[in-house]
Amino acid sequence: MAAPPKIIDAFESIIDIYFSGVRHRERASFILCDNLIESACKTRAKEINHSFNMNCNFHNACNAEGVNLPEDGLGSRVRGYRQTRNNMQHSDIGTTVDMHHCATVILDVVKVINHCWQNTSENEFATWMKCALRIIWLYSSDGDVNKRELFEEKMRQIHWRTNESERVRVHAVQIEPGHRNYWWFAIRRHSPLVEECLNEIEIFSIDLD
Repeated sequence: MAAPPKIIDAFESIIDIYFSGVRHRERASFILCDNLIESACKTRAKEINHSFNMNCNFHNACNAEGVNLPEDGLGSRVRGYRQTRNNMQHSDIGTTVDMHHCATVILDVVKVINHCWQNTSENEFATWMKCALRIIWLYSSDGDVNKRELFEEKMRQIHWRTNESERVRVHAVQIEPGHRNYWWFAIRRHSPLVEECLNEIEIFSIDLD
């Protein structure tokens, strides 16, 4: 059984924000990750038990029948994220997370989804989303730090313009997909080119179970 479309759609939004050029993108992505973890757990629990209380707290959602996130590892980490999120929203509105910590959290969201609905990321995620996850892994705590700069350099060097006769209007804003603020555009519109960059530095499939 795959995750419901609303879960996948919500995760797609997180990827878009993480790779966008908006201010505080990591903070926004992190908060949405925490929301989605809770929503995924409650949704799965409701599928198992139709009388499940959707208004329960975060702890009960993570430990519901059919969910049961392990106390160690993944379960422990997501409970830590909830504490961080509470501090961000209630103690210090200026608190945020960096792109590397946020990347690690995003991967854990996928692991929660796969835990609730096996193989969802492999069977249901769009190709561009799988490409995005390879980049997210690179910037996560498990990623190869030495390859990050190399990846960024290759992204800047790629010949993105596919139509040689294309011209930028005088008053138009030129998007440069190779730069960090426009990666969302490159990943969605030109994922094969992005995958070439990843393949060249040997960032292949990743374990998200």
